[in-house]
Amino acid sequence: MLVRELLTRDVVQVRDTSALDAAVRVLAEQRVSALPVVDATGRLVGILSEADVLRLHVSADPRAHLRPVDDGPAEPWPATVGEVMSADPVVAHESSDVADVARILADMGWKSLPVVRGDGRLAGMVSRSDVIRALSSRDADIWLRVVRDFAELDQSTWRASVSRGVVTVTGVRPGGDARLAAALVATAPGVRDVVIEAETD
Repeated sequence: MLVRELLTRDVVQVRDTSALDAAVRVLAEQRVSALPVVDATGRLVGILSEADVLRLHVSADPRAHLRPVDDGPAEPWPATVGEVMSADPVVAHESSDVADVARILADMGWKSLPVVRGDGRLAGMVSRSDVIRALSSRDADIWLRVVRDFAELDQSTWRASVSRGVVTVTGVRPGGDARLAAALVATAPGVRDVVIEAETD
C-alpha cells in the first residue's frame, strides 16, 4: 500500500504566524495530537504537537504540594506557533510505502506523520489509526480487490485465496509473472503478506 491510498487529506493546519493560544485551542477542540504548520505558500515548515505545548511554562498548583512552591516568575508564552513548533519534521510522501510509515510510527511512538507532495506542500496526515483501519480490511474485501486487479491484467489463470490478510496466489509462472503478481497484490489495502506458489514445469 502507498500512503496516498489511506492518508487523511482534509486536515486542520495552522500557519507559522498563527497565534499560539488559538492553535492550542484547536488542538484541544479537534482532539488531535499534532497540527501541521505551513507557511504562506502552503509548504510544510513544522509540526505543533501536544508535547511542544507541554514544554511551555505551566504554573504549579500549591494545593498539590505540602510546602509553598516558588517556581519563579511566570514565563510568558510565545506569541506565535512558529516560536514553539518542531521545525523540519520527519515527513512521509504520497508515494511512500505504508510499511515504512508503520515502522516509523511504531519505533518513534508518534501518532501521526505529515504527508507532503513533491513540491513540499502539505498533502495531509497519515496516522496510526489510518494504518490500523487499512490493516483491518476483511479477507473478502481484499480478495475482491485482488481478483479485480487480476482481471484488469487479463490474468485469468491466476488464483488468490486470503486468510487473515495473507494472500496466496497460484497459477502464476515463475519469474516475471510471479514478481508482477506479488507486486500487484501488495498494493491492496489490508494485505499483510503475499505468498506466491508458482507453477513448476
